[in-house]
Amino acid sequence: MLGPDRHEKLVERVTVIYVAVFPVPISDGRMAEVILAGYQKGLNLPNMSLIRATVETHAEAVPDLVKLCDEIVEEQEEIDSYRLLKFDKNGVDILSPDDFRTFGHQNTNVQWRLC
Repeated sequence: MLGPDRHEKLVERVTVIYVAVFPVPISDGRMAEVILAGYQKGLNLPNMSLIRATVETHAEAVPDLVKLCDEIVEEQEEIDSYRLLKFDKNGVDILSPDDFRTFGHQNTNVQWRLC
């Protein structure tokens, strides 16, 4: 059996969270920001589900969170934007999703024109 001090050493404490919030209509002319989560069936493992959430606790996961949020905006007709927030001991910061997009995640609707 583990003592309380041993348990404290094994638990990785959450010190920061990254959250995407989406504006959705709640009544005539009123909007509210919500946090989305869901799951989908695995393509390679049909008996398994893939959990998809718009909250992360590690900065390394934020590019995947941004990619997921971009997919949500593309696929959901009623959602056309989101805000990326960082919560830590210093408060709340608004982050730019562009800072976390990799080349493969960036908008592909770019049109090039000759000058």
